[in-house]
Amino acid sequence: MSASPFPRVITPETQPFWEAVDQERLLIPRCGGCSSYFFPPAPVCPYCGSRDVHWREASGRATLYSFVITENPWPAWDTNGPMSVAMVELEEGPRMVSTVVDCEQSPEALRIDMPLRASWRSFDDGVKLLCFKPDHSSELS
Repeated sequence: MSASPFPRVITPETQPFWEAVDQERLLIPRCGGCSSYFFPPAPVCPYCGSRDVHWREASGRATLYSFVITENPWPAWDTNGPMSVAMVELEEGPRMVSTVVDCEQSPEALRIDMPLRASWRSFDDGVKLLCFKPDHSSELS
């Protein structure tokens, strides 16, 4: 059994995403037909059905759309305390499931619409995951 926080199932559709995560970059698919960004990756645009899909680097900026706090995180996270499972909305539009790190894991600290920025975590088995952390710089503007 792997100590990975979750299995990374790499398919032809997801390979560019995972390769970018390993390089601490955030790539998401964008349709050349209707210009929509979308996630999860697919060979066909979910909005217009076009097969003209290309990978684009995302800004890494997001907002917290929803979250739950679990008291029993995966062992690989090496924490005994609570951990968030978060739905974040990327600046480009798509939503993805992740976690918010580098802040208290409580309903008081995690607030809907809080600004976030992409962050990456490495694990002992070499797996790297995309996470999000509070973006305090956007609160200043």
